[in-house]
Amino acid sequence: MEQNDFDACIIGAGPGGLAALSALIEPYSADQLSEDQTTRAGHGHGLQKRRGPRVCVVDPEPWISTWHKRFKALDIRWLRSPTGAHPDLFDARSLLAYATLHGRTDELLDSGAVNEELRALAETHTGLWHLPSNKLFEDFCNDLATRLPHTFVRGMAASVRGSDGNFTVSLTDGKELRARAIVLAVGVPGPARVLPEFDGVPERFMFHSDLHQGSRLKEVKGNKNVLVIGGGLTAVQAAQLAIKRGCRVTLCSRRELTTRHFDVKPTWFDRRVAYRHHFEFFEQPLESRLKHIKAARVGGSVPPMYMKELREAEARGEVELKCVDAQLDTVLSGCVQVKLGSEMRRFDLVVNACGHVPDCRKLPLISELLENFPTDVIGGFPVISQDLQWGSCKQLFVVGALASLQVGPDAGNLMGLRRAANIVANVLGLRAWLRDTASVLGNIRGNRYAALGSDSESESDSESGSKGSSADSGESSANDENEVSKLERKCTDAEASTEASSDGAGDSPLALLGQA
Repeated sequence: MEQNDFDACIIGAGPGGLAALSALIEPYSADQLSEDQTTRAGHGHGLQKRRGPRVCVVDPEPWISTWHKRFKALDIRWLRSPTGAHPDLFDARSLLAYATLHGRTDELLDSGAVNEELRALAETHTGLWHLPSNKLFEDFCNDLATRLPHTFVRGMAASVRGSDGNFTVSLTDGKELRARAIVLAVGVPGPARVLPEFDGVPERFMFHSDLHQGSRLKEVKGNKNVLVIGGGLTAVQAAQLAIKRGCRVTLCSRRELTTRHFDVKPTWFDRRVAYRHHFEFFEQPLESRLKHIKAARVGGSVPPMYMKELREAEARGEVELKCVDAQLDTVLSGCVQVKLGSEMRRFDLVVNACGHVPDCRKLPLISELLENFPTDVIGGFPVISQDLQWGSCKQLFVVGALASLQVGPDAGNLMGLRRAANIVANVLGLRAWLRDTASVLGNIRGNRYAALGSDSESESDSESGSKGSSADSGESSANDENEVSKLERKCTDAEASTEASSDGAGDSPLALLGQA
């Protein structure tokens, strides 16, 4: 008999959905355990009575299919994210281990991202900051999906109804699935960006680079005169694809191309200082976080190795780089005439590589959710709790770019997906048996990084040479001691609750997910 009743339902089979599945199934993340937690994990504390949760994953395509099609369409060989960024929540080193086990370490590229400052990190000497090939990454993801127990349901989710502990996911084919918890991992936060300057251009002359997972990029070939519009990595990749296929290429952006190894600064995932960024981000009101996200991502950037290849192609006369406004002038019988600054040019094909607009209301499933479970929308992103819970729901979660207001500027990246998936597993209580003082200290004052606030500030003061008065220091110390005392009492209660739940008692989320 076909099973339709699950502990958790993940909507989306991309890297975000896979990270969520790994977080729900794996009992802990080995690379994040404290010394005490490592001891408890080694003795299997809390695991004897735990069964894995029953999880289903809903997507119209197989695992990583959309990712595969997009990368293949643009002929992308290397990931932009480092080897330590992947959907396996058990250990950040697992992709590196997979490459080593299968004799594929030659598919790890040293892109030069490790500068003098980062070289002090031990993991930069093991290959964790190298870039994996896309083929290696996809094989790793498919292997991971095979190893993690779950039920895969081919279909398109149309709506989510019900309440915490009793959700119903309706598919477009009429099938219904019941789940106690829902994780939304739907990918892009809104529709493709439309260029009003090109309103009226027939589809045969212009398309978005991501349309149907990039399927129309196959039209970029031969001796066509191609205009690519955009200032980020996708635009450069589309231009390089056109060059390889023998086209005459013009790449047009409104601002000068920005060079950066990753789309956010490495300090966002440098474990020594990343928490400072997170703390500062979460201290801001939601409206201000939008500006923070845009500033951190600088509107799109290009890794140095791509920029080097682009400049070399420019020197050979294979591509022309323009930093001007572009606007449609005339639609002709076999091409379009475009105004590039003050110059008129004719193109056989225009590729819009300007990404997506954050507007969750334009996504059918999210639009339906907003009707059934209302929540505010700021800057196109849904307002969710710091625990990534949708509106007033406690067991309806969001991961990926849609969670940007509570995850940060890297929410849609592999690093951000890992953090978000960990939060979901912790909130559901699946790792409650690992709870200790540090984990409670890290979730106070509505900011899970607030416990590090005073440390971050004192580090900054120390580094800049500024010093506060002894009176201020004494008062701060006293306040910190009082805060820690209160939190230690919370920890005692939390650990007692965890012990009770591991014995099968209590009404914690563990009683719903994965508790025998």
